[in-house]
Amino acid sequence: MNDNRVDRVQRILLIDDCEEDRARVRSALMQGAPQRRYRFLEADDGESGLALCLDHPEPIDCVIVDVHMPKLSGNDFLEQIRRPTGFPKFPIVVLTGSTMSHDAGGTLQLGAQDYITKDSIYPSVMFRVVDNAIERHDLLRELHESRRAADAANRAKSALVGNISHEIRTPMTAVLGICELLLESELSSGQEELVRTMRDNGQYLVEIVNDLLDLSKLEAGKLEVQDEAFDLRQLFERSMELMQVRARESKTSLALAFDEDLPLGVKADPIRIRQVVLNLISNAIKFSPGGSVDVRVTQTKNRTKRKFINVEVADTGCGIPEDDLERIFLPFMQSETKGRAKTGGGTGLGLAICRRLVKLMGGKMHVESRVDVGSVFSFTVPLHPADVPEPSESERPRLSAPVEELLQGCKFLVAEDTTATQMILQRVIEAAGGHATIVSSGVELLEHVKQQSDQYTAIVTDIQMPEMDGLEATQKIREFNQKIPIVVLTADAVSETQQQATAVGANDVLTKPIVRRELLETLAHYCEAQNSC
Repeated sequence: MNDNRVDRVQRILLIDDCEEDRARVRSALMQGAPQRRYRFLEADDGESGLALCLDHPEPIDCVIVDVHMPKLSGNDFLEQIRRPTGFPKFPIVVLTGSTMSHDAGGTLQLGAQDYITKDSIYPSVMFRVVDNAIERHDLLRELHESRRAADAANRAKSALVGNISHEIRTPMTAVLGICELLLESELSSGQEELVRTMRDNGQYLVEIVNDLLDLSKLEAGKLEVQDEAFDLRQLFERSMELMQVRARESKTSLALAFDEDLPLGVKADPIRIRQVVLNLISNAIKFSPGGSVDVRVTQTKNRTKRKFINVEVADTGCGIPEDDLERIFLPFMQSETKGRAKTGGGTGLGLAICRRLVKLMGGKMHVESRVDVGSVFSFTVPLHPADVPEPSESERPRLSAPVEELLQGCKFLVAEDTTATQMILQRVIEAAGGHATIVSSGVELLEHVKQQSDQYTAIVTDIQMPEMDGLEATQKIREFNQKIPIVVLTADAVSETQQQATAVGANDVLTKPIVRRELLETLAHYCEAQNSC
């Protein structure tokens, strides 16, 4: 077998404060593989060895380093040699006088490819240890580089999806805002139908963007579960109320059965549970026009007696062929059942996201279905009983008066660089009785607040703006004004952005496209607080 190591000089760096041990390693390598050519570099302490690694003009094939040395120990050497990537630049074999497994395990965890005890330095062993270390390092380097490339690709994809999300959400704020304003005006029945159709399709587009963003975060491992105490029955009752409108439109009966033995208060991620529940109910209604959808919430146990919340959504729809039961959980895949194909719509992302969210929460998702009979989608999440939070802890108190009454005479400073969104925000606020002063950048916002902050009830600012973004402007405002409420608008529907906004001093964070009623109610709370002072 042709070995190219015979044809070239193999450079070995020996780092050991014992000259006798260095000589034994040199001798063992040359005797074990006499046909090879070696060039040995040597250092008698860790610092000198590290300097040779970093500064030597020629590549080093393998480093053999003692664990116990003056100035810089073998473990400290390993810590430093793998900076900044976390992976050592060279194959490393550690020499140790100890046979204790935890010593060896520690060096391997720090990046060494192998270790050998000093009483095992034999010609028949030493060269094989070096060869294996070089081969293992090559394989691990390829794996490390592949992982870094994959991480970079995921970051690029996440950034792309985030940018697309921003570029779609910002104009959709204008589109949906105009629809809401038109629906408040005098329209003929035909015009109203057209505007509602435009609004509904715009909202559907936003849902697609949300799904793409969630899928991207799930695939990149960046979507985290946020556990908190909440009222489980209330979550399901409010979800049912939300879906009743859609059920009535499709003449589908919708019913909820909630197990009385379940605790009302549980600790889990209410936002993600609600997302899964709404998706399953929405699908069931969509494919069961004129039929029925039953939602059942019960308690179950696994083999180890661990308790779970079990949710079933049963419909009387067209059903799914057995061959499609796993395929429907893949991204962009849908069942090709005649009834489902006829219904149409959807991106095939919803179920893929739901199953991954359930898995992230520590549960499982399952489906049973018969064509022309119906389907039962079920999922479980771990049951952790908790005290039900007081309403004051989880949500704002109700307004004491209608929004339009509370906003009368209140002035708001609005920072937004997009002309269409400026127009929408101004019209929405002023149609409700308030007054809006518009600025186009964080710099203008900061100057206005410095000069006239006492004139305004609250500030509304977008994040992405020229010259100075909304987060920086908020942070600078908080340096001299802690009182004025600041509502931040963002097209980035990710928790990190909302956390950043809160960290710099924002009181509220609203996601684009802005929901008219949500914006006005948020501002009305600050008007109410101002009037009560």
